[in-house]
Amino acid sequence: MGKIVKVKVAFLGLALSLLFLVAGGLAENKGSQIEIGFSFGLRTLNNADLKNVYGSGINFFPNVVLVWKGLMIGGGYEAGFKRNGLIGLFQEPAELAVSGPEIFAGYQFNLKSFAPYARLGCGFYSYKQVINSPYVSNYPVNGKKTGLILAGGIKFYPVKQLLISAEVKYGSLKVKPYDQVVDVGGLRLNGGLGIWF
Repeated sequence: MGKIVKVKVAFLGLALSLLFLVAGGLAENKGSQIEIGFSFGLRTLNNADLKNVYGSGINFFPNVVLVWKGLMIGGGYEAGFKRNGLIGLFQEPAELAVSGPEIFAGYQFNLKSFAPYARLGCGFYSYKQVINSPYVSNYPVNGKKTGLILAGGIKFYPVKQLLISAEVKYGSLKVKPYDQVVDVGGLRLNGGLGIWF
């Protein structure tokens, strides 16, 4: 396991441990619950040029959320976006990948079996673009950047301890490979399943 992967796993483990400690403190209070979920769906790119090269891809997002009297705090890890394409004048093979942990807070309106919600958060992303070209071999695009996230969706609780979710999430992630700033953030349209207790 590489050093970067170990740091990501340690960060996510720490965030989830803190979340469970807070949850344990609130567990005695009526109206609190912990939700563990997994969502999957479409991810786009904000930058038009990169979108033409790589198109849209997929993302998946395992997460843990503490809900207390409608207030939500949580964290998760977005991964899965890795696309191949042909770039530049000579149509050289290229690959782009973006992933990273997120933390967020929000509010959900509990309406019996349904709960529409909105949340705001921050993502700590790693991005990497590899172009198979002798002209850019000395300029790797491999870095980390923090980006703002805004999301909204709805949860459905069909039976006890099960939830189904649908979410729209938007994030901006402006990076500067080479000489210009590009936005490798994008829109995510996800559906998910989870358990709560």
